[in-house]
Amino acid sequence: MKPRTAASVHSLMRTALFATLALAATTAGAGIFSDCDQKAARNVSAPAGGATRIVVVGRAGTLKVEGRAGVGEVRGSGTACASSSSLLNEVQLRATRSGGEVRIEAEVPDNLIMEEASLDFTVTLPNNVPVFVEDGSGSLEIVNTASLDVTDGSGELTVTNVNGNVAIRDGSGSIDVRDVTGDVRVTDGSGSIDIARAGSVTIDSDGSGSVDIQTVKRNVTIAEKGSGSVTVTDVGGDFRVDRKGSGHIEYERVAGKVAVPAR
Repeated sequence: MKPRTAASVHSLMRTALFATLALAATTAGAGIFSDCDQKAARNVSAPAGGATRIVVVGRAGTLKVEGRAGVGEVRGSGTACASSSSLLNEVQLRATRSGGEVRIEAEVPDNLIMEEASLDFTVTLPNNVPVFVEDGSGSLEIVNTASLDVTDGSGELTVTNVNGNVAIRDGSGSIDVRDVTGDVRVTDGSGSIDIARAGSVTIDSDGSGSVDIQTVKRNVTIAEKGSGSVTVTDVGGDFRVDRKGSGHIEYERVAGKVAVPAR
């Protein structure tokens, strides 16, 4: 058997070291990043009488906002989750009232390294007070509210049954909007957009992803659309697309004028 040289021994040792580090990193990632061992309930509330706006702020985690008739308070309830007990203490849900504004806000540490924290929660509130929602990441569901303003970072967004106008600014993730009595206005980075049964629809800009709009009482306007298909059906007013990147445009049963880029 040919003896190994010092260089070959060094190479073998280096390979073994890299393999050990890779295995350790994989094990650490599986044990730290995917686990949320520490959990605790979080519950807050604030009186809603005389409120003129309700603000809900979510961070990492899922969020549901639900309007109800006849309720006299804004209530938040959910589960805090963290990879350590000390970090869990920093994950909180706060309720405050300042004048006519009621605010429910999640506090979740960000920029974590080798740790994990999140807060999944639900907010119930009166269905006749305008709602403003700011959410970081994770799925977001909003149902049965008055007029609605949403700023969402990433994750699936679902809006259903709004009595008033809806304004959405979204980074990434799918958007699904249904049954809005007023106007829907969307600015979106990426992800599919599905809108059905609204007063009017305006998409100021959309980077990528399919757009499907149906059953709109008045106009549908798309100011700027990047890549992805556009399908529009059953519009009571005009349908207009100002600028469009790649992807087809299809429409049918539009009562008013149609103006789309030539192909």
